[in-house]
Amino acid sequence: MGTSWAMIASRVWDSAKQSFIFAAACSVLALVLAVENPAAAADQQETILQKVQRTKVIHAAYIPYPPFVIADPLKKTVSGYFIELMNEIVSRMGQDIKIEYEETTWGTMVVGVQSGKFDVVVSGIFSTIPRAMQVTFSRPVMLVGLSAVARIDDNRFKTADDLKADGLTVAVTAGEVGHSYAQQYLPKAKLIVMDTPDITRPMLEVISKRADVGIADSLSTYNFVAAHKDQVKNVFADHPLYLYATGLMLPRDLQWKDFIDQSISFLDYSGVLDRLEQKYKHGVSEWVSLKKQW
Repeated sequence: MGTSWAMIASRVWDSAKQSFIFAAACSVLALVLAVENPAAAADQQETILQKVQRTKVIHAAYIPYPPFVIADPLKKTVSGYFIELMNEIVSRMGQDIKIEYEETTWGTMVVGVQSGKFDVVVSGIFSTIPRAMQVTFSRPVMLVGLSAVARIDDNRFKTADDLKADGLTVAVTAGEVGHSYAQQYLPKAKLIVMDTPDITRPMLEVISKRADVGIADSLSTYNFVAAHKDQVKNVFADHPLYLYATGLMLPRDLQWKDFIDQSISFLDYSGVLDRLEQKYKHGVSEWVSLKKQW
């Protein structure tokens, strides 16, 4: 004899009751565990700012990038524009909070932020669309350009279009904005991609004649040319290939970003950023300030 609709309905109802009872039991168990271990439950919703206030520690990453971040391997200390900026913020938090620094690289910094390993990357990071798809940034502190160096006797490069010529060898740093620019706009170039935290390495390839051009930010090209003025020149010092908003790289935590943004605004309007610029900026083509209006 076939199964009646009434029997099917009865079985479905019995199964539904069992599922409901099981789900209710799980909910009760979760509630009991939360009551017994409130710290674990709170951690699930804890913001970075709350974590910092609880642990008294900011986990910060840096890449050596003078004068934004100056690393002394012998003393095992870091200094520079953005280190002082972070110190100014922490000194005003008034809760005995400290910063624990860890070195990272241009190629791994995003993963460190995404994984929760770093609360902030402080080296003066450029805000770009690909990076913004994965992490977020503080309000800009300044604008830094993208430039290039060539050998002092090489007069082929006057505009960005000159970099698109056939047969050029272009050196860049892996994960840095010069790398992204070359991938997008210089399809004909032979790229030398250097996986290093030292942004000057691609420019050394120009001196050694292994590359025609080394692409890097305006700060790095300015300092490199100043140190090797008899060998190379800054091709785009007066008209950068790009301008990048530069600040701190942050996880996607709205409360944490708001705190950092408000802190930078305070440092700007109170004159701290002007003081840091006077201390660390030595040439007009290093970066462009975001001056407050009065």
